[in-house]
Amino acid sequence: MQTQSAQQQPRRQRRSRGALVALTAAGLVAGGTSAVVAANPPTGPGNIEIFTKRDMVAIEGYTAQAGQTADITVKRGGSVIGMASGTVDSTGFLEVNHPGGVCWDLVTPNIQGGDEVNVQFTDGSSDGAIAGSAVITSVEKVDMPATEAAGDVEGQVVIEGTYGADVDPARMEVEIVNPDMRDMGIGERAIGWPSDDAPTTYAIDGTAADGKFSVTYGFFSAAERDAAFAGDPAVASWQADAVGVEMQLGLTISEFKEIDGPGFGGCPAGPTGQAANPPTNVFAKADGSGNITATWDYGTVPADAPAMTGYKLIAKDTVLNQEISATVGADATTATLRGLVNGQEYPVEVVALNGQASTPASAGTVMVSDAAPSAPAAPAEAGGVSVKDGAMAGTAEVTWTAAAANGSAVTGYRVDAMAADGTVAAKADAAAGDTSATLAGLTGGTEYGFVVTAISGAGETAAPAVQYTLGSPALTAPTAPNVVRVVPGNGTANVEWQSSTAGNTPITGYRLTATPGTGEAVKVDAAADATSATLSGLTNGTTYTLGLVATSAAGDSAPASFGSNASVTLTPNDQITGTAQYRTDDSEWRVSGSASITTGNSITLRNADGIQIGQPVTVAADGTWTYRGRNSGAPYTATVTATSSAGGEATINVTRRR
Repeated sequence: MQTQSAQQQPRRQRRSRGALVALTAAGLVAGGTSAVVAANPPTGPGNIEIFTKRDMVAIEGYTAQAGQTADITVKRGGSVIGMASGTVDSTGFLEVNHPGGVCWDLVTPNIQGGDEVNVQFTDGSSDGAIAGSAVITSVEKVDMPATEAAGDVEGQVVIEGTYGADVDPARMEVEIVNPDMRDMGIGERAIGWPSDDAPTTYAIDGTAADGKFSVTYGFFSAAERDAAFAGDPAVASWQADAVGVEMQLGLTISEFKEIDGPGFGGCPAGPTGQAANPPTNVFAKADGSGNITATWDYGTVPADAPAMTGYKLIAKDTVLNQEISATVGADATTATLRGLVNGQEYPVEVVALNGQASTPASAGTVMVSDAAPSAPAAPAEAGGVSVKDGAMAGTAEVTWTAAAANGSAVTGYRVDAMAADGTVAAKADAAAGDTSATLAGLTGGTEYGFVVTAISGAGETAAPAVQYTLGSPALTAPTAPNVVRVVPGNGTANVEWQSSTAGNTPITGYRLTATPGTGEAVKVDAAADATSATLSGLTNGTTYTLGLVATSAAGDSAPASFGSNASVTLTPNDQITGTAQYRTDDSEWRVSGSASITTGNSITLRNADGIQIGQPVTVAADGTWTYRGRNSGAPYTATVTATSSAGGEATINVTRRR
């Protein structure tokens, strides 16, 4: 693991859209050793922030995983394009590709909108986020005539950009940051659109529709306009506003002035320096006097690496200690070397080219001959065919040694299990480079004939059948799953777990139950590959005991274990979010948020000393609630508590302004 010096300039401070709300331990994760599918986006209090121009990822709020190793991967189209590992600090924070953080391994990925970031912790818990596609395409300043009238706009900054279908404009913010603006009439270091309150020290207007956004900032002097233009514009988008916490979950920030490029000093270069992956299924043969011809399947290039430019066929002259080569284009899958010495053997290999050469792919050694090349024929038999019981009941594992080609490359293998009546009971296909396959769906105690057939463009050759009687073991149930996260909601609960390990028969599914003290349990069935499920129809205020088992033909697993931060009991309730601000000049509280229960519900606010702030406010039909009041008798404290008449509660951090 590479690290970066903390002596470099500190990371950019990210602006939060509102104060944070505390979340109970039910939202945390912990557990065993196997992987669990990541929540995507995170549900808090941990969060993932992605800086696409910087190719940087930061995780924060994972205090339950402090001191653990976090493995961070970036995927595109299911393929891993970046990996990093580091230790989560005592505050639950770790960043990649930034001073004071860790480096990406091997190559710094060029993170783009749509890429998936996953974080896996030592305790088995994990989270994920999708990089947003919103980007700023232009920033222009506009001159306007100066006037004597106060409040007239005398200069503008216009920011325009685009976003994809993955971005909800309601979860997007355009911002300019410049600390110098705080000491000017603007009075703030960061100004953003949309704004919670209509600004009085500058003007702002914006639109976002049909994949394009445009934001116009107006300033009351040319100097203020110039300061904003000199600032750092950025667009932020996020996947969700958390239930029970006011947080931009799965946050992506694209900074207009940041240079898109490779890693920081001392870290790996970006993908533009990556070589191609070598070609596969390489085959070479003597092809007339002094000639060798080779064929291959296309190589591939890593994400964002330079495109394939061609292939080089190389024969090594071990007598003269030199190489003979021929280069062909990127669309070619064959090449011929001429002028070689008849009667001499040449090691042959092929490399893929994309500005650099791939690792060589060997085609073995070829004896050059002046004899006329023979017509391609079917390959030789696969050798050394062996059969044994597979790990799962009703399966067989078949192995063999590779078949020799006969003028045409071996393209693959077919493995058949033949029943006594001559029918095919099960079969499996294998690639040209494979030497094993597993067949399923067989019957224990039954004898089968196992046949491995080598395949090429010139024909097929079957090896003699190997007779084998499959064992009949007693079926064993799966291991118990491990619950790592329980998040209660409004009449619901989301439960995540680490997969069970199958015994010797496949897992058929999972059964999740929530049992109240009295009454019937609420149940939900999940698929065999599921690692989460949502319980619905729970009664708010009622405590339930959770249960989870994996199911199989051998019976159910033992009941699930629960990680140290995943409670076996839960009480669903009203879910509250909120932001809070205290204005010292007017002794004014401004607190607003949302609640999940919208009928007959009200919110009571108290400061950290327990003093009620004004009168309870009613939750609107859309779930929103707002309190604004001066001289309420409740002095400023760093947090306030919002309690709903429906039973929910949240602690909200308070920002203070003049």
